[in-house]
Amino acid sequence: MNGTIPHVPQPVNGHSAPVSIPPPAPVSTDALCSMNGFVKIGRHETRDHQCTGRGATPEEAAANYFGCVDTLEAGYAARAMRQAPPVPLASRTQRLSLLLACGLEKAVGKHDWKLVERLMKAAALVLAGRVVPLDDGGYQVRSQTEPETTMYEVHGRVCTCPDSRKHEGDELGYRCKHVVSCLFVLRLDEQGKA
Repeated sequence: MNGTIPHVPQPVNGHSAPVSIPPPAPVSTDALCSMNGFVKIGRHETRDHQCTGRGATPEEAAANYFGCVDTLEAGYAARAMRQAPPVPLASRTQRLSLLLACGLEKAVGKHDWKLVERLMKAAALVLAGRVVPLDDGGYQVRSQTEPETTMYEVHGRVCTCPDSRKHEGDELGYRCKHVVSCLFVLRLDEQGKA
């Protein structure tokens, strides 16, 4: 064709007549494929970030897109490290705060607001020194409402409190605040030995 416009016969009222067809527009082969999306970087970010990947093939566009996401994540991590230098968790209270924060994050993610409440109360029991280890491997936990008169015994995930008895047959593995407080103490003791 050598750059000329081809003539293709088209029927017009039953007769053939030459019709001009314009040449195709030039196509850039640099980026035939594009991938675009919004991602949330970091757990506490409130806005989405836009990422775009372009390439000659779908695979190349996808690789460039995920490279953009990786770059954003690396930048977020570096920024977070600069903003909050790591603090050694030397004290038992600091380690308890971290355990509580992890538990709260999981409970909130599941929208389990009753667990959020139990976690807070369990941490308060530990901070108040109301969880005492027993010789047989269990724990004795003083009541929050009647600390002078009532104590519960916890062995593993079983507690003698009314709340624990009420949920005894639950399939979801319900844990009362006394059991959770003992799990906190157990984990704190393990961390203290490490």
